[in-house]
Amino acid sequence: MDSIELQPVQCPVSLDNNNHHAENTSKKQVPVDNGGQHWVDGQEVNQESISLNVQNSIANKEMTCMVHRRRWMILIFLIFLILLVIGVSFAVCLGIHDDKDEKYDPALFELPRCFNGSFRLTNQIFIPDLLSPASNQSKALSSQLQEKLADLYSSSPALGRYFSSVEISDFRNGSVQAEYRLRFLMPLNNTELEQFTLSREMVYNVFRQSLYDQDPELNHPLYIHPASLDMQVGSVTSESRSGVLYW
Repeated sequence: MDSIELQPVQCPVSLDNNNHHAENTSKKQVPVDNGGQHWVDGQEVNQESISLNVQNSIANKEMTCMVHRRRWMILIFLIFLILLVIGVSFAVCLGIHDDKDEKYDPALFELPRCFNGSFRLTNQIFIPDLLSPASNQSKALSSQLQEKLADLYSSSPALGRYFSSVEISDFRNGSVQAEYRLRFLMPLNNTELEQFTLSREMVYNVFRQSLYDQDPELNHPLYIHPASLDMQVGSVTSESRSGVLYW
């Protein structure tokens, strides 16, 4: 038999496929410099338009920042303006406000107006030494009570400027019954003060209200029973035996 010799078979390569691949490859390449034009993914892009877009983006960001800065500056300016207006208004009010009641000349207060009465100290035990104004017990208790009444009236918004002095004249039995005398000074020819501010009702109510506002500790030695308070309009010429506490 004759031997059969096998020849290798070569497959033909399609020129069309190679040409198409080469064409795609050539279109995706981006030259470094081609007169200001580039190919990106097969599309022509102008270098000038890229630069313009970048510049526009930067300009937009700068404009946005500028707008925000302006808004903050306007807000800060408004806050500062409001604070300035408040400060100026407050200063003007302090300068214009003139309380006539706060301006008075104590030297003009010459006319005395006196009140006297009594009250009971429920936590004091009466001793015979209290009957003598010269005794140490009488002097000590008188001094404490005079200081209490002086603080009461001198701190009163209505009566403080007119208050002059207070004195404890006598002590009597009955727990301890204390007699007091109040002295106020007012300007001459001022009937309004006598009828209203320095009336018996006003002076009495200030005293009584302070007694209701006392420390609730009922064992306090200077506790004055509110219901025991008595007051009348006193005589200007009467004198007392004990010392007077002036304020």
